[in-house]
Amino acid sequence: MLTQPEFNQGEIIDGLKEHFNVVAKEVTFLPIGHDPKAAVYRVTGGNGEVFFLKMIQGFFDDTGIRIVHFLSTQGIDAVIPPIPSSTHELGVHHEGYHWILSPFVDGETGFESPLSEQQSIRFGQILKSIHSAGIPHDLQVQLRQEDFSGPWCEKVRELDREMDADLPRDKVAGNLIDFWKRKRGDILTLVERTEELGQRLQDHDRSGFVLCHGDIHPGNVMIDGDSKLFIVDWDDPVMAPVERDLMFPGVGLGLCFKDERPEHIDLFYKGYGDVEVDPVLLAYYRNERVVADIASYGMQLMDEEGNVEDRKNGLRLLMGQFEAGYEVEVAGRTYKEMMGKLG
Repeated sequence: MLTQPEFNQGEIIDGLKEHFNVVAKEVTFLPIGHDPKAAVYRVTGGNGEVFFLKMIQGFFDDTGIRIVHFLSTQGIDAVIPPIPSSTHELGVHHEGYHWILSPFVDGETGFESPLSEQQSIRFGQILKSIHSAGIPHDLQVQLRQEDFSGPWCEKVRELDREMDADLPRDKVAGNLIDFWKRKRGDILTLVERTEELGQRLQDHDRSGFVLCHGDIHPGNVMIDGDSKLFIVDWDDPVMAPVERDLMFPGVGLGLCFKDERPEHIDLFYKGYGDVEVDPVLLAYYRNERVVADIASYGMQLMDEEGNVEDRKNGLRLLMGQFEAGYEVEVAGRTYKEMMGKLG
């Protein structure tokens, strides 16, 4: 969320005292993140300690924070576990928002800070440890299970029909409609590929599914002042093939780490270990991911009651995916490479 919600500092300080027994002296809104329902704050305590507060409006699935808490108990120190409330909950509901408090990591994302050779290896090791974690049954049943259904395809088709409706729109929605019509062929091709690949994968063996972060692009890798890596934003963990996460390292979806070079990809796999990447799974995930983004941004941009600045930023991000070398091009190239390998 880029615009601060209607919460004053005093209300947040009172909520932190009531639910987390934290005496805060300063609360600073951070205009970061692409989720229009989530606001984040830097909280400074009375003794100088610093916290990260995330407040989520509306529906909240606690699976992600439960997973992070579990991984932290398994010795995986590259996650930032939530701080339990005074009633031992990992998150609380207060004043219409879900509050999650955690230690504040002062650093930069992988988009902002290049990885050293050792950090590239470490990133591979971290992801391997996550994929190797034995998830308890009670958590496994709560996790989303990959079914290759391409759940966002129909939503994109609905949006495509909406683009032809002769209705008055505000400027942001109008700009989306103009852009959508120019890119309609590319958008529908992505949907068709995702549906085709999803059908191919319906009989895929589920026994090898592992815990996946689900969105492990460089923006969700934090590097602190001591050069330590942290994996953040566990909003959509899933039991899936490793390709669900491995679509991101390297040129996955055009989302590269700052100043990334080909040897960094080799170093990542030096840390991760040997793995045979399935070309059909890779093509499915890279196409399905773009379809999901188109659906998500499309709904946000057509909602004229949403925050205008957040919507403008969403349009900028969506349009960026269609630029040369970025998500749409990479998804198409991965599909062609798959077809070449399969003959």
